[in-house]
Amino acid sequence: MENQTALNEIFNTLSNIGIVDTKREFYEEWLNRSEGYVRYLKHANKQPSTDDLAVFSSKLKHYSKLLQQKNTTQMTELASVFANYSSKLDLIICDNSTSKWMRLMEDKAKATVH
Repeated sequence: MENQTALNEIFNTLSNIGIVDTKREFYEEWLNRSEGYVRYLKHANKQPSTDDLAVFSSKLKHYSKLLQQKNTTQMTELASVFANYSSKLDLIICDNSTSKWMRLMEDKAKATVH
């Protein structure tokens, strides 16, 4: 799943359950990023960084643990949603990282062959 696609899915879920009202609020409160950063990504056709995804995943894990302590069905279900999204982000982070180090190794191998 593409970084931006995952973020849009999570935004839609958080918006639907009333945790965030706007994309601006979502990016500022959950990714610690400004609206300008989001516009830059869109204009430059770039994806949010792995670091941004890691911060977001960490926040989702943190709030999932807090929600689990509430011991109500609704809070436990929400904790599960947060944990699932955190796991999705972790997989994206792993894929992005693997792609990066593999690309670096391929470039290094090409450079040593010549």
